[in-house]
Amino acid sequence: MREDEGEIEIASAGKLTQPVELADIRGMTHCHTIYSDGRNSIEEMALAAEAMGMRYLTITDHSPSAHYARGVGIDRLRAQWDEIARVQERVRIKLLKGTESDILEDGSLDYPDHFLEQFDIIIASIHSRHRMDSEQMTQRLLRALKLPFFKVWGHPLGRLIGSRPPLECRMNQVLDAIAESRCAIEVNGDPHRLDLEPDWIRAARTRGIKFIISTDAHSIGGLGSLHYGVSMARRGWLWRDEVLNSLDAEDFMRAVHP
Repeated sequence: MREDEGEIEIASAGKLTQPVELADIRGMTHCHTIYSDGRNSIEEMALAAEAMGMRYLTITDHSPSAHYARGVGIDRLRAQWDEIARVQERVRIKLLKGTESDILEDGSLDYPDHFLEQFDIIIASIHSRHRMDSEQMTQRLLRALKLPFFKVWGHPLGRLIGSRPPLECRMNQVLDAIAESRCAIEVNGDPHRLDLEPDWIRAARTRGIKFIISTDAHSIGGLGSLHYGVSMARRGWLWRDEVLNSLDAEDFMRAVHP
């Protein structure tokens, strides 16, 4: 937190709250399996998260437009849901069926509404058309935010450290729109992303926006990146009550359900 953003003054005034800690996180969010571009099965991911003491795990494989990542088409989606149900009978951890749905160029999501409403959680992310100008990208995001199924904005600015800069958009306008919706923002702990950056986390929390802290794990090993996400959240001054996956499973599901 020591970034000369007013933290010394707030602490001196006794107004500094306790930042979120790794032990506060009860659910592992934004996880991929071999149904898309992950390297482990649903059961392997579930057992690994369970061994870490997690109470729930979201299975959020890529959606159909992510051809490069073997996005899950409708024909395979039912099979995945059936497998989640079978694995649930063998593990204690609660499994949530979700998706990382692409935000398309026009701001829509790439599953039909009657499928979107059946997910437990929808993380909506941009994976293409990163070079839109600020006006185009802002309008794309604002259209997406009006969708009733848009609940979590995944790796918001899409940066890849050292290889891809953040998206161009009018971020303050987008944050204002999120504050008026029921959408939460992801703090992505993938060490190649570390997205959202702390200054924007601080700007979002002043608007009362909620967050999830994720790993964006594509393997069992990727689950270990949770501490990076927590560290980014702490740099942004997030505290436990602002992080949805510090909730128990039932409360979390109510908060993120489409």
